[in-house]
Amino acid sequence: MPVKTDRNDARAIAQIVRTGWFQAVHVKSVLSQELRGLLGARKLLVGKVRDLDNTVRALLRSFGLKVRPIGERAFAERAHELVEGRATLQTALAPSLEARAALLTQRDRLHRLIATAVRSDPICRRLMTAPGVGPVTALTFCSAVDDQSRFTRSRAVGAHFRLTPRCYQSGETDLSGDTAN
Repeated sequence: MPVKTDRNDARAIAQIVRTGWFQAVHVKSVLSQELRGLLGARKLLVGKVRDLDNTVRALLRSFGLKVRPIGERAFAERAHELVEGRATLQTALAPSLEARAALLTQRDRLHRLIATAVRSDPICRRLMTAPGVGPVTALTFCSAVDDQSRFTRSRAVGAHFRLTPRCYQSGETDLSGDTAN
């Protein structure tokens, strides 16, 4: 198209549809989109808790205080122990630790919702019987696959998520990996 306009774009799209130059795209179900939103919200909170932990550790380290590897629930208590007797440092850390506690509460709430969703899905429960697969992993996989009937073979699922290399063979051409289309 010599000039890009809405009208020319519409003509081009219509031409593509008429000639069949497009590939149908799977639109995820509403339930799958909701579950992916739930997983995304939880992931955000997990990242923010980690960011706050790192900020508190950095602030304390600048004063020569180390929190050391410690459990998630004991972290705030250990930070309070380290700044005991230092009023300014306690004042500086208090908002971060309060925000961290609020984020942990909300993250746990979202995790309970994820666990509830997993309990009601037989495929997720079956996936969780594999070692190392918990509720978050199982629900992430199930919501990403959404409709398993769109895959002709089980191998196609791995290739869809780029867990296995794609392969293109034709005549003397043998391509594998991302170069195969």
